[in-house]
Amino acid sequence: MMKDAIDLLRKEPGMLKLFHLFKEKYRSLGHIGGTVSLSGFTRTELEAIAGLAGTSPDLLREKNKISLRAFEKALAPTVFGKYTLVELLEAVLKERIFSKAEEEEIEKKKEEQFLARLTETMPDGNGWWRRIASKTADTRFIWHAYKQDPDTLSAQLKMVWKAFTMLPEEGKYERIPFYSQRITGNPHFFDQTRFAGKLFIHCLFTDQWLKGLIEEVPKTTEELNELYANAGLMRDDLWSFVTCRAFLAETENGLHPVWREAAATGTVMNVPVKELLQLTNIWPRAGKKVWIIENSGVASAVLDAVSDAPVICTHGQFRTAAWIMLQHLAKNGCTFYYSGDLDPEGVVMAERLSSRFPGQTVFWRMDPDAYFLTLSEEDISTRLSKLDAVQSPELLLVANEMRLKKKAGYQEGLADLLIEDLKKRWLSGKEA
Repeated sequence: MMKDAIDLLRKEPGMLKLFHLFKEKYRSLGHIGGTVSLSGFTRTELEAIAGLAGTSPDLLREKNKISLRAFEKALAPTVFGKYTLVELLEAVLKERIFSKAEEEEIEKKKEEQFLARLTETMPDGNGWWRRIASKTADTRFIWHAYKQDPDTLSAQLKMVWKAFTMLPEEGKYERIPFYSQRITGNPHFFDQTRFAGKLFIHCLFTDQWLKGLIEEVPKTTEELNELYANAGLMRDDLWSFVTCRAFLAETENGLHPVWREAAATGTVMNVPVKELLQLTNIWPRAGKKVWIIENSGVASAVLDAVSDAPVICTHGQFRTAAWIMLQHLAKNGCTFYYSGDLDPEGVVMAERLSSRFPGQTVFWRMDPDAYFLTLSEEDISTRLSKLDAVQSPELLLVANEMRLKKKAGYQEGLADLLIEDLKKRWLSGKEA
């Protein structure tokens, strides 16, 4: 009998319209309260509503709104008296009704369960799962996919994590299509235009972010190439090169003739990753000391002034080619004298070099005195947070001065001093 009454209620003019308004009001407030507007209801619809609400159509039209509490109270003497308003809404609309807060809590628990399953099956990926759970801007595309199809997303996350655990060994490099073929059987599986490729990029980013090697998801082609390269993957082995002079190298066949002749003639070389990967060893033509200069203009001036010192120019941020060369040199016990711009980025680069090769890195003219000599008018206020990654006591001294001055210092102002230093240590001291 009650079912028949509910069916009849559904057929009453305007009742479904009213109940949908009640539903949204309840969802918004989280409880029975407030009013809904009756604008747009016809006379016939108001008459049907008035009959159940225990009032008159004219009064409803005059008020032009109806209270949810009053409507629920009016149910008591009717056949629907045993229902709360929410229960009646659910019966009439044939759906379970939750407040928005309840829905958010339910959804939150589902998301937590989703991440918990990933953690349970792949505990080594906790760093990535935590990054996804943080819901930072870079994870929005992942949560959008979750809403579309959680099961499909879970399968893709598992595949990407499997691929991450099978990256090339440290010091080894593999072209991405061949890597993708090896892992998935599809050379295009991790193409950056595909969702799995975007997930893979995010996984690599998170890993390097956790290690302090990167701050943001790559936006440019060069940044993306570096992200891949740091993981031992290459899209193009010609794009990254390192500039150097006065070094020798060998392959499996022995001493490399090009490097031998370049060192003998003092020739400066731009060596791409493609060539570096063929080498089994690199060392300075003389000694164990290597001078690394960030700025190409300053490096060129130093190369002119000191004709045969082992010098490397990174042209700004360390690229894959530079890391490959430095790894070879580090294995040979070389000490790196590094000089970079005295701005947040330059100091962080110095910190990265020191972290990668602890005990083998010397900061060359990267102290407060050098900073004061090179001060410019460029405001670095918005970039100072990058200095939070600095831990080396020597670099902290100059980092603290940067926080006070909020100005950048540039390597060009140190060129003469760098040349003087190198002449003393290389030409006369024979320390190298």
